[in-house]
Order: sequence, then structure tokens, then C-alpha cells
Amino acid sequence: MHMYKQCLIAAVGFIILVSSNNAHAIPAFSREHNTECATCHTIFPELNEYGDVFLKNGFVWAKHKKEDQAAKPEIRGEGDPALLEKLKESAATGAAPKENGPVMSATHKSEPLWLAGLPQTVPLSISATLNAAYNDDAQYDNVDLSTRALSLLAGGVFRDKLGFFLKYNLYAEGEFVPAASNTPLNSDSPNAKDLEQFYLVWRNTLGTPINLKAGRFRPQLSLWQKSNKVSISDFATTSYRVGSSTFTTDSTADAIEANAVLFNRLYLAAGVVDRDGQDRNEGYGHISVKIGGSDFHAREPEMDLDNESIMDYLYLVVGGYGYTGRNSVSLASNERNNFYRAGVDLDLVVKSARLKLAWANGEDKNPDFSSHVKTPSDVFAAQGSYMVTKDFMALFRYEYQDIDGVTTERYIPTVSFSPLEIQNTKVTLEYQHAETENVTSNIALLGIRVAF
Repeated sequence: MHMYKQCLIAAVGFIILVSSNNAHAIPAFSREHNTECATCHTIFPELNEYGDVFLKNGFVWAKHKKEDQAAKPEIRGEGDPALLEKLKESAATGAAPKENGPVMSATHKSEPLWLAGLPQTVPLSISATLNAAYNDDAQYDNVDLSTRALSLLAGGVFRDKLGFFLKYNLYAEGEFVPAASNTPLNSDSPNAKDLEQFYLVWRNTLGTPINLKAGRFRPQLSLWQKSNKVSISDFATTSYRVGSSTFTTDSTADAIEANAVLFNRLYLAAGVVDRDGQDRNEGYGHISVKIGGSDFHAREPEMDLDNESIMDYLYLVVGGYGYTGRNSVSLASNERNNFYRAGVDLDLVVKSARLKLAWANGEDKNPDFSSHVKTPSDVFAAQGSYMVTKDFMALFRYEYQDIDGVTTERYIPTVSFSPLEIQNTKVTLEYQHAETENVTSNIALLGIRVAF
């Protein structure tokens, strides 16, 4: 029993460490598009429905406002001729462009920069996470105060054609070595790679609805990735591991993915993953459909103001995915673990309330890389959240995990606050109660995240 207890504590601690290093809200997007963080996020980095559209469309501003469509001219071909003429006039006379006709507003991108394919602002951001944890079962110190992560982030799009995203870990908390330092060292773990993500998105490839994505990224599987959550800990359905295998559906990988929005409300993605040292590639697929709310191009449905309906405030997204692959414990080993993952997710939003349901199923045929014993896994998660105010969220998550007959249940209440005056700052308080084989663990977490 004591061994199970130690394993559970170590596993929960690892989840805390890894999850605190994977929030992806990018203030660079707010600066580029002159909008607040709340445009894309409930409490960052969790995406609202428009933030999901922004991500699916390769970081292109796709919000449709009827008043803007009438006021702003469309940029055509190699630039807007009227706008270019105004720039030439202002260069010749030294006068500022007049704001009539084709407007030169503060939110309109500079025409020369747009033609050159350059972002309006330097697309860089920095993210920092501080955590405090209280653990009754800690071996030495019940209270742990740590600087968990410091990351450099970049993202944007060139002329609405080529999107890009980068996350480089400047620091990720590693092992504590008292002989070397009284603070944890920078992590050199393979799970905390310096270059965590860098990928390009070729939007609407050759005039088709298909976007091609290539580089290092998290394959589009579950709706609930590390970068799309308010809580400190990850969803068990995306973060669980089996045996000695390091695979999770949230793992970053070198891959090529094709994705597309069809019929405005159907999203499809499929990709191929290449692992170093493998003699064959891995494959995955994702499908999701949205009912109600705005579609995947941010077009909102017409509302009947005379007959108000619950459907005016409700939307539902249902998604499914599958992944098949294999990995090894080292490049020198001939032992392989062949595995698959399959899952279904549901996201239901009614006004300020949100329900997330997720189920994942899998099988690993050699997870210890020696015995070739098949290990099945079933994991379920349910989370309900409510925006009490525009900057304060309360949520509760229940998780059930069964890996080869060993079950774990987790109860995770959380509150999070991101002040409207400083939307790039978030404070989260989370409590975790876990039960495994009649052994319980209780951990309280306080997380502070700042991005700028």
C-alpha cells in the first residue's frame, strides 16, 4: 500500500509540474489585432468559441461585424489601390492620411507592412508561472514554493496565408540538487524540451478549404489540450500514461497535419507523426461538429428578437479521435510498444455555464518494453464550470481512471480569477483529492500566471 501511495503522489506531482508549463495565451495576438484577451478567452488560456475559430483558421482575424463590413474596404489583390494612393499623397505632402473614404484607422494594418507580409507588431510574448503547493504526504516539506516555468512565445500570420506558432522554454523546473543549489535546476528532461512547439500553417492550400500544418506541435485529437484549460492540472483523458511508455495524447510531436472546416460546422483533421528511430510513422484522425452558436468561421446565426429561445444562448461541440502508433524505451532497443488511443469529447455551453465530458480508451501491447503483456486503459472526465462574474470562474472536475485494473478517482474543485483590469494575469486555487487502491492523497495548489 505504501508503494501505491508513493506512486500516486509522484504521478500527481509530475502532472502539476508538466501542466504548469503549458499555457499558450499569446498577448502578441492582442497587440497585433488591437483587442482585449477576453475576445478569445473565458479566463485565459481557456478558449471561448471565437478563440477556437481563431485557432482553427490559422490565427487569422475572422470575426464578422456587420458595421465593420460596411465601413472598411476589402483589400484586393496586391493591395487596396485607394489606400495605396492615400499613402503616396501623404508621403509627397508630409501630411497624415485623412480618415475618410477608405479609412486609415488605428485598427487597420499598415498597407506597406501588409504587402511585405509582415505583422503590424513584433509577435513575441513571455509567459511565467509561479506555483505554491501544500501536500500532507510530502516526504520533507509540506509547502513547496517554486518558479515553475518561463517561456518565450511567438505567433501570427503573414498576409493571411502562412500562420506560425512557437513556444521556447527558457526555464522549466527540474530536479532539486541540494549540493548544487537551494532551488530546483533547469529541467533537462526529454519531456521539457527547450523547443516545445514550432509549426507553420499554410492556409487554404492551393485555393482549397484545406490547411496544411507542419512542424512540432500537439496533434489535433481531444478538444481539451494542455493549452486550453483554466485549472492547473491537465485532464486525465489527455495526460495519462501506461507503464514505462511516455506517450500521451497531449505529447508534442514532429508531424504533418491536414485540417479543414467543411459546411461551416464540421471540422476534420488527419496527420502523420514521425518519431526519431522508428521504422514506420504513426497516424491519427479527428472529427468534430458544432451545433448552435457561431459556426467555425465565426458567423453568428440570425436571432429572432421577438421570440427568445434557449438556443440563442446555447452551443454544443461533439468530437471524436483515434491515434495508432508505437514507441520504444531507447533508440538502441529493439523492443516496441504498439498502442492505440480513441476518445470522444463533448463541450456544452449555456450562457455562463459550461459542461465538458471526455472519455478515452486505449491498449498498449508492450508498455514495459519487455513482457509483451497487453494493458487496456479507460479514462473518463467530467467538468462543470460557471462564470460567476466576467473575471471569476468556479469549476469542479471528476476523473475516473482504470489502467489494467488499477483504478484512480480524483475530485478537483477549482476557482480562478483574472481581473478585467489586468487580463494577462491569472490566479488559480485548486484542490485535488485522489483515491487509488484505498489510498488517498490530498494536495492544495495555488498558481499565478502572467503573460505579456
